[in-house]
Amino acid sequence: MWWKRTAMMIALLAWVVTGCSAGASKATDHQAKKPTKVFHLYAADVNQELAPGKTLYSWGFGLWDPKKNQPASPATVPGPELRVTEGDHVKVIFHNRQKEPHTIHFHGVDNSFQGDGTPGVSQKEVEQNGTYTYEFDAPAPGTYFYHCHVEPDRHPEMGLYGAFIVEPKKKPHYDGEFVWMLSERDPKLSLAEGTEAGKYVGTEAEHEHLDGGDYDTVDRKPKFFTINGKIDPAIPPVQVKKGGKYLIRLINAGSDVHVIHTHGHHFQVIASDGRPLTKPLTKDTITIGPGERYDLVLTANNPGIWPVHCHIGPHSTHGMHMLMVYKGYENRLHMHEGRMGKIMQELAEIKEFYHEKNVDKIKVELGELSTNYDQVRGILAQKDAQLANSIQQSGQAIAQQLTSSSPNFDQLGKLITQLENQLNQAQEKLGEEAAH
Repeated sequence: MWWKRTAMMIALLAWVVTGCSAGASKATDHQAKKPTKVFHLYAADVNQELAPGKTLYSWGFGLWDPKKNQPASPATVPGPELRVTEGDHVKVIFHNRQKEPHTIHFHGVDNSFQGDGTPGVSQKEVEQNGTYTYEFDAPAPGTYFYHCHVEPDRHPEMGLYGAFIVEPKKKPHYDGEFVWMLSERDPKLSLAEGTEAGKYVGTEAEHEHLDGGDYDTVDRKPKFFTINGKIDPAIPPVQVKKGGKYLIRLINAGSDVHVIHTHGHHFQVIASDGRPLTKPLTKDTITIGPGERYDLVLTANNPGIWPVHCHIGPHSTHGMHMLMVYKGYENRLHMHEGRMGKIMQELAEIKEFYHEKNVDKIKVELGELSTNYDQVRGILAQKDAQLANSIQQSGQAIAQQLTSSSPNFDQLGKLITQLENQLNQAQEKLGEEAAH
């Protein structure tokens, strides 16, 4: 029956092009004879946590569930890593759930004109609740990334970037692989964008001030330098084992030059901007400009705990610093400020809910903060009994305001600021103790 054959062909075609709600799906394009991978991405507001208690209003990418028409994963900074195999046919369906218009540019991919993501040239900007489909064949295997190309002096720094990895069909053996995405943050940008959007700007921007009420990117002054969206000490240690061979994909998604140095180790530079080097370089320090990518191979041949950081001093001091830790040395790893981490994170959430005037959520976070503070109060009291008591009194005063039928939000705000100052002092005190 001709109509049965037609229905079967339509059903088969639908199966070929449908994407998986949790990320990428595989199918077979019978015309091109190429595997197809489909990703659904969305953009949304994010309260980015640089480190415990340090937050900034941001924008991020996440995975979208097209069947349920809702997020399949939270939006993050960086966005989800997209990984394909050379020769794959790639479809990325972008769903904009953020108030600003956006596009996606696949940096380093020799894309089609329609898939380039340049607003006003190859496509119109994708407005809020709009969609756009990018479609291309995966290029040569290597390290690439994707980012918004609308107002490139603002949108990528607000967090709209992520790694795009093309693996070779025949993968060489490594004992592990790391992707390090470098970027920067000026809290005044979060202040400008968050204020305009009526959002909480985050703990690291709320005390900033804009000259004349406007933010000009010519006057940009980053205060935080991030690896995978985090700053020291929140960047997870790089775990290695003696004799292991590791691939490091280094991506500069920001606007500043960085100089990455590995203590105690040299590495081989085997690829640049998604193309292999005919003569790999052996180095221990590599300078990477905005938009550049390098593939590095490091052999773990010097057991211990070693810093990995940007060698531009302020960049390292203000975030771009982490540790490489060998197996067997974990017990010697000191995660500074760890005791206060949860408390400062809960304080940041209290401040966000205060901005939203959400009393119920403030109560929940204050309860968790109190529980965690009880675990360190005794240690703090040995260092500064008056400070330990003052923190407890501030918490009790906040709780009293929250139990009132009509809380005084001005007074509540002053008490939260007072608690923040006290906890910052406590963090310094406990940090001093941990250093000895």
